Amino acid sequence: MNPVADLHLRYATRLTAFVTARLGRDHYQLAAEVTRRVWSDVRSSPNLPSADDPEAFNRLAQVARKTIARHHLSVRTRHERPVNRPAPMVTTTRLGVAA
Repeated sequence: MNPVADLHLRYATRLTAFVTARLGRDHYQLAAEVTRRVWSDVRSSPNLPSADDPEAFNRLAQVARKTIARHHLSVRTRHERPVNRPAPMVTTTRLGVAA
């Protein structure tokens, strides 16, 4: 069988849960899309772990963290503040930052 298919059979549910938990409450609806990107990155990886490797999920999680970081970066750059709108003023209090 295909090594990626073996990994998918063994770790698909766990990887989806991992991605969903790390996307946060604002982006968890995109977990399926981000997980598809993770599997795409795994497919194109030159050093693919075997499904029997005890470190296989850790390597999948490492790819997932990078994919999630790219997702958050792309969302942040798409939603940047308009140029003509000033940033909100933030005051600092003795206990921390107040809005």
